[in-house]
Amino acid sequence: MTEVKVSEIPEEGLSLSVREDPAALNLTVPGGRFLEPVSVDVFLVKADKAVLATGRITAPVAFECVRCLREFPASLDIPLSTQFVPPPELPLGEHPMPPDEAEDYYYRDDVIVLDDLVREEVLLAVPFNPQCRAECLGLCPQCGQDLNNGRCACAPPPDSRWAVLRQHLKEK
Repeated sequence: MTEVKVSEIPEEGLSLSVREDPAALNLTVPGGRFLEPVSVDVFLVKADKAVLATGRITAPVAFECVRCLREFPASLDIPLSTQFVPPPELPLGEHPMPPDEAEDYYYRDDVIVLDDLVREEVLLAVPFNPQCRAECLGLCPQCGQDLNNGRCACAPPPDSRWAVLRQHLKEK
């Protein structure tokens, strides 16, 4: 767990370079696995009660292509630009969050914990449908052959939009 005391950030700012084990951050990626620890390079600057954070997160990941099911390496390269603020003093109950505060992270007791920031940013950067390449042909829906390696002998499936006409012609 990477923690930084706000009171220990010098006026000129604090530069941090950290490598975190994905398991320690509770990071799991559906259809993928981390090849190395997650690298975090962040620069923290105090601005009144807020702490501005800029930098970069990088993580080499192996994904499974959603088309051909092959594993392929990819690198997540995530720019950071956010701020940490003390939590607002609110009475108990539900309160709407103003849109300008939706990107903020909170710190408590003069301690910034970077783990939540890293976890959230990495999960948001994971592609929804990872593909080994844009022109991946995928698998044959009938025999399962990888069409990137060559065509298969299967006939193309009939177009279901013509099923009624095909049935009508068979009846004649």
